[in-house]
Amino acid sequence: MLDNYKKEHPQSVNQYMIVQLDGTITESDDVIYKNIVGENISEIHPFFESIHEALQEKNKRHVFSCIHLTDQNNQTIITDIVVKTFDNDKLPMIVILDLTLHYDNYQTTAQVRNESVINSQILELKNDYLQEKEAFKNAFIANFSHELRDPLTGILTFSDILKKTGLNDEQLNYLKVIDSSSSYLKQLIEDILDISKIEAGKLELVITPFDIRELLEDIKKGFKIKAEQKGLELITNFNNNLPLIVGGDPLRLRQVINNLLENAIKFTEVGTITFNVSLNQIRAQKASIHFQIIDTGIGITEDDVEQIFTSFTQLNKASTYKGAGLGLAIAKHLVSLTDSKISVDSTLGEGSTFSTNINFKLDHNYKLKSKKKTKEIKPKSDKKYSILLVEDSEITQLSILKILASKGNYFLDIVTKGEDVVPRIEQSEFDLILMDIKLPNSYGDEITKLIRKMPDRDHKKTPVIALTARVFKDDLRRYKKAGINDVIKKPFDEDALLSKIEEYLK
Repeated sequence: MLDNYKKEHPQSVNQYMIVQLDGTITESDDVIYKNIVGENISEIHPFFESIHEALQEKNKRHVFSCIHLTDQNNQTIITDIVVKTFDNDKLPMIVILDLTLHYDNYQTTAQVRNESVINSQILELKNDYLQEKEAFKNAFIANFSHELRDPLTGILTFSDILKKTGLNDEQLNYLKVIDSSSSYLKQLIEDILDISKIEAGKLELVITPFDIRELLEDIKKGFKIKAEQKGLELITNFNNNLPLIVGGDPLRLRQVINNLLENAIKFTEVGTITFNVSLNQIRAQKASIHFQIIDTGIGITEDDVEQIFTSFTQLNKASTYKGAGLGLAIAKHLVSLTDSKISVDSTLGEGSTFSTNINFKLDHNYKLKSKKKTKEIKPKSDKKYSILLVEDSEITQLSILKILASKGNYFLDIVTKGEDVVPRIEQSEFDLILMDIKLPNSYGDEITKLIRKMPDRDHKKTPVIALTARVFKDDLRRYKKAGINDVIKKPFDEDALLSKIEEYLK
């Protein structure tokens, strides 16, 4: 009688299967799924496509919990899946544990006791997956950026070289188009990297003293030209009582204002762009400054205001308004780092007003660094300097070769593989090393560590300058720890390269 009760009222049902490495079922006890010998395990349910890699590992036991399957009666069952592999030639075993009743009871009890605990556990289960997804995304963006920056470096370099040749007016106009497209592509790359930093929590403000009125006037000059090119008028009103020197992040402030002004000009076909900056108040060694940008453009509906600050969102799909939809998302985050926000007041068809209040530090001890006069970069002596370039990109190699050859004071030796660097240094003496960070099968910071461990003291002291697109704070710390002296960010132009080289060739 007991056996009859056990058959009529089972608490759990288990099905055992033996499968080949490709998932073909060779044996089955047909407890849940019947007549499946000869079929592939993935034909039972799409979930089993995900266990293919697990089948290839030796002597491992994988457990997949709370998997929802559909049985042959089209009923949903909640199961645990066990995949067991072995060291020898024994084929893998798959066990399906039908724990529908167990999971149903558990869920009901848990919900009654504490739903918040369940939510917390669900988040925990998802955490590993989300971390892996985030790591993959960041690695992809880093590699994507690196691969784009090398050809962009080539474009910038040879564009500069072409400008110095005897071009006619038509050719110079073509070159302006190339420069404009290059600048736009460069900005897109920077925006994508900034979004990556924001999502990784690595975008931070660097607070330094700066002349805010000088920064505003500089922005005004650039955008006055852009507005005029589109037939618009840029009106600026900068309050006379703005403090001279404030503590903040001038680079990121410029980025916020640039993004807002770019957006205003982009979506305005006729009329004006008004840029107002005024002092709200000074209190507790802080200056609250109000920034306002008004356009007479296409406007935004009230329902769409929040969406415009979402990454990769472009409300107007018309090809007239190009862009990746990142500028406002970046501006919003940068302003949030100052504990403020961007307000929007807009009427469809009439225009928009973007405004924000940002606090800046005030300190009587703030002093501005004296600016170096711009002058032609040239070697400090007639000495011929020997430079080793460690770089696998032919475009970057040729770009650097052309730049250095034009000056006539440099010998350039090129190595493309990481394993060849130390032997080359042992054979020759170099005044400076330009080191790409991402090389085939190796990394520039690891190679620099080997250079710093070489027995010859002169080799240990040779300046190493990294060429890279990876300039997160953690990256810069890693480069410094490896013994890298400085960094040239890709893409770079002639002035950036030569000024940095000259700085270390004393």
